[in-house]
Amino acid sequence: MGMEHRIDAHAGTILPGTGTDWVPETRFGRWFLSTGIWRDYVLTPAIDTLAALAGGRVRAGAHILDIGCGAGTATPLLDARFRPRRITGIDIDPELVAEGRDRWSAERPGAALTLTEGSATAIPLADGTVDVVLCHQLLHHMIPQREALAEMRRILRPGGLLLLAESCRCFIDSPPVRLLFRHPRETQRSAAGYLDLIRGAGFRLGDGDVVAESPWWSLPDLGLRRRRAPGRGAPAGREPTELLAVAERPA
Repeated sequence: MGMEHRIDAHAGTILPGTGTDWVPETRFGRWFLSTGIWRDYVLTPAIDTLAALAGGRVRAGAHILDIGCGAGTATPLLDARFRPRRITGIDIDPELVAEGRDRWSAERPGAALTLTEGSATAIPLADGTVDVVLCHQLLHHMIPQREALAEMRRILRPGGLLLLAESCRCFIDSPPVRLLFRHPRETQRSAAGYLDLIRGAGFRLGDGDVVAESPWWSLPDLGLRRRRAPGRGAPAGREPTELLAVAERPA
């Protein structure tokens, strides 16, 4: 799993030595991830954009891995967009995994579903057994990002796709986000930095495989000025706050 890390709960940082790959979310953050605001305005548009970028490259009956799945909120969205044969959700937080199992035992998606506890740096799946990996807003919670991407590449079949959505450093470092959420500051990246990271992990990206934008929820004024001049790109002179990319594991 690479270097182990310890959380300093007061500083919100990670220190070498005692065994976790992630920064646990604040109480507010855990609540926010359960809201319709997160599902409808953050998660759903990201999956819609990634599905459009992927086009027809997701084969029928695919096996999809949702890494960092939380309570499985993306499950019905993935089921509806891609009609996979199987969805596997993996998250390091046992409480969220248990919540997801309770939720989806009563309301099953069309695909076979497995939710399990596990780390993105030691994915409990065999090499080349997954067609698509969804990695939505996970890497900015982690220090061992390269190790996590190497694991995603390992479990993807040749030609398989990584669907990645990440909030960029300029958003994570904004005062409201720093106040309400917890992230390791030293591993935050710009959109260009995430693209370099993805390519460095051995994935292939084409010109039409990337969208770098600034959705309204990531702007300081929550998009009030954008209503007068609509658009999804970054405002003039500002870095994009979100990266969405579809990357392929080369054959």
